Amino acid sequence: MPASFIRLPVRSSRRRGLVGVLCLGAALLAVGLGVAGLARAGDPEVAVTLVPLSGLCGGTSAASQRDIAERLAVRAWYARKPESAGSAARLPVIFFNAGWGGSAEGHMNQIDALVQRGYVVIGIDQKGPEAYKAFVDFSNEEAFKRTRAAVDLKAGAFAKDNSAVLDILQAAIPCSENHDVASVLKRLDFDRVGIMGYSFGGAVAAETSRQDPRFKAAVNLDGWLFGDVSRLGLQRPFLEISDDSGLPTAADLNSSDTVLRMTSKLTDEDYTQVRANMDRYGGYFLVMTGSRHQSFVDASQRSFLARMASLLPSANRTIEAVNSYAGAFLDQYVAGKASDLGRLIASRDDRVKVIFAKPPAVEATQ
Repeated sequence: MPASFIRLPVRSSRRRGLVGVLCLGAALLAVGLGVAGLARAGDPEVAVTLVPLSGLCGGTSAASQRDIAERLAVRAWYARKPESAGSAARLPVIFFNAGWGGSAEGHMNQIDALVQRGYVVIGIDQKGPEAYKAFVDFSNEEAFKRTRAAVDLKAGAFAKDNSAVLDILQAAIPCSENHDVASVLKRLDFDRVGIMGYSFGGAVAAETSRQDPRFKAAVNLDGWLFGDVSRLGLQRPFLEISDDSGLPTAADLNSSDTVLRMTSKLTDEDYTQVRANMDRYGGYFLVMTGSRHQSFVDASQRSFLARMASLLPSANRTIEAVNSYAGAFLDQYVAGKASDLGRLIASRDDRVKVIFAKPPAVEATQ
């Protein structure tokens, strides 16, 4: 990994830190500290089931299932006790994509909150480090541009993986012989599906919703947009939640440091494109006051200093605000139920800066 890649200043990524996240992911993979191996606290009322994609029945080919199963780990989180015992009502579904090299298990704060709101959460993780390496090179401007193009392709490919998982799960509903998996599938309402992601996973979430209309709405937690969605925008309900690192300065944009200059330009272009696309199609753009990129993950996934900061009384502000606003957004545009999104947007909440808010043209799920 180029040295300039390692020393990237935090401010250059504003909210987004593809570079910082790639660095963190590479470090975790290199020392064997997989996200799943770190301690975490989960809600005891939230159950989790591993969903083995290979061998599930249905209309997808066995070869396709094997290919997906070899590359992806899929888990479902849901309430241990249904809201009404014996009820056959299906629950809305949220797919969750973690950041670069991370796992959905590093976001139990968000997952637990979604389950408590009545969702089933499907976590999609890429299994191997090969999915994230071999093309990252920030040694000069041309290398940076090649890396950007490769990451655009990767976002599109990961988005197709989300759709493939949805295909497999839908096809397996009538005939799954695995009792645990069958009990999960019976809970899923495939007419009410949304998607959320953190960092690079946020880009994948937005690109997935752009590619596949079955994903009714998307939430991007502090990620640059990659794939075609950055250029074309998203015509479905979209919520972007950013950290409070600020936009790059003129000095950043003209720095002699290639990485700082290029990532600053990427941040500036991304912000401009998101605002233009939301002005055209509608959407919500929020900044979590005082937050940084790591504020969006569970404390166990943060750096040592960030973990120490998480002990402060104010440390939960970002997570609580994210859960409130994202939950209200998904309630309105995915679950199709009463939502306090409008009230939250209009409120004077010192945890949140509302950068842009324009209801999308697409109506909420009925």
